[in-house]
Amino acid sequence: LEFRRVLFRSLTLAKAGFVAVAVDTRGHGASGSRGDIGYVGQLEDDLADLVAHLRADYTTARLTLVGHSSGGGFVLRVAAAPVGASFDRFVLLAPYLGYRAPTNRPSEGPGRWAGPDLPRIAALTMLGWVGVDWAQSAPVIAFAGRPEVAMATTLRYSYRLLINYGPPHDWKGALQGAASRIELIAGENDELMDAPAYQSAVAPLGVRVTLLPGVDHMGVVYQPAALAAIAAAAK
Repeated sequence: LEFRRVLFRSLTLAKAGFVAVAVDTRGHGASGSRGDIGYVGQLEDDLADLVAHLRADYTTARLTLVGHSSGGGFVLRVAAAPVGASFDRFVLLAPYLGYRAPTNRPSEGPGRWAGPDLPRIAALTMLGWVGVDWAQSAPVIAFAGRPEVAMATTLRYSYRLLINYGPPHDWKGALQGAASRIELIAGENDELMDAPAYQSAVAPLGVRVTLLPGVDHMGVVYQPAALAAIAAAAK
């Protein structure tokens, strides 16, 4: 289902005149081991390789990077990293900005979408402080999902994938210090993120925030109003 949504979004953007590339992010599909990466920073290195490959055919094109939910957090990380200078614009779709961000709804009851192993995360973080990284392949978070979709969905992250694919610790500083323009789009009916909080916490940092009526967390990647907003933001 998610693949069909990504394909539909790419086709919609293509019809709007964009060359749309759906990235098979390492750890999530056919690139590398599902749920893990080789080292923290590998995802940025992969993205830099992709940009270099695209530049062979599109030498002067302006590049826009779009990410949804946790992917939106990663796009924000990219925006604050050296590889971010390769992009003209960033579009965050209902982004996860970190567990301390005011834009999160409580992960409990029907809204519990992830279960982190906090003691393991804390232990691996402290080991990293003293240069010990051999255990960072250990899984530290599980996501809500039916067992039958495990072959097509990443239901667990290792520590190093969690750290690399997540937003930067200073999400406010990343929003303010990005080299290129950032726009944020979310649905007013988002059941995982607090959409109004984007307006109050993110918009004052100079980021254009668009809230879409009648759109939920997943709808922001495929509903017609969301696709139109994404195309407008990319322009």
